[in-house]
Amino acid sequence: MHPAERPRGRTPVPDAPREGNTVKEWVTVKEAAALIGRHHSRIYRWIDDGRLATRTDANGITCVLAKAVVRIEPTVKRGRPRGSVSKR
Repeated sequence: MHPAERPRGRTPVPDAPREGNTVKEWVTVKEAAALIGRHHSRIYRWIDDGRLATRTDANGITCVLAKAVVRIEPTVKRGRPRGSVSKR
């Protein structure tokens, strides 16, 4: 797709991951990132900062609570802090 043909604005956020008819309580880091429209590295950063609890499933995949991710996302500001000077 040519860049001029791409829709502008934020990409739509997919629905919450589901198991059958119920919303999953624990989601993978990739699913959590898609849920709130952020990059998976941001989810790992929140885990390292102690903002999100994790568990590891039987396959060794890191999972986080879906409701915790949705709760924390609006409290975190996006972008570079205002007033900071970039080094050049």
